Amino acid sequence: MPRIVVSRDADAPWEQVSPSWQAKYKDDDRGLRFKRLLQSAPAMPNMQRTEYMSQHHEPPHSHPEDEVLFILSGEMFHGRDRLVAGDAIYIARDTTYSLRTEDAGAEFIRVGFGDLSAPQQER
Repeated sequence: MPRIVVSRDADAPWEQVSPSWQAKYKDDDRGLRFKRLLQSAPAMPNMQRTEYMSQHHEPPHSHPEDEVLFILSGEMFHGRDRLVAGDAIYIARDTTYSLRTEDAGAEFIRVGFGDLSAPQQER
């Protein structure tokens, strides 16, 4: 595994979620798009830049890894907690949660921490 990885936002294409996930949205929900900034690899976190459109509701779900979301712009809500640019939220693995936006939408960086037990590096 490389010790330094550079990722360029401008080189990453915007993607849409799978049709099976899109089916969970209400008809008037404009959904989301994302960019893969760091791919999942052994001993490395994965990272995406994500954009939730206005009036988006992310259905309750969980991930098999710890994750941190850092808000870049807009606002989103976790329950009654309002998250704005500069805020971060940590979500432990296997925790069911839901997020939503109102008129502003939101853009954020998501970092997922899977198995980060890095192999020993030779010196």
